[in-house]
Amino acid sequence: MQIQAALMLKQSDDFQWQGVDLADPASGEIRVRIVATGVCHTDAVARDLGIAPFPIVLGHEGAGVVEALGAGVTGLNIGDHVVLSFAHCGGVVTA
Repeated sequence: MQIQAALMLKQSDDFQWQGVDLADPASGEIRVRIVATGVCHTDAVARDLGIAPFPIVLGHEGAGVVEALGAGVTGLNIGDHVVLSFAHCGGVVTA
């Protein structure tokens, strides 16, 4: 699927608004339609120190709605509202 993303092509570069291909979720993965996100200090470090391969889409904290489930995903359903964070425990907490 084709999406639009604020992409950084090289270290300390400006963001470029570009179309990118997004693969279907692999086993154990989900796809989330992001409705809110932010860029924080961790993203600035990734940008300035190049700790992740480029090109990169920054902004790992967000909130959205589950759009697709990869094989083997349990505890979530399409349409669920979720939040995302850089660090995680590997579990799901429901209210």
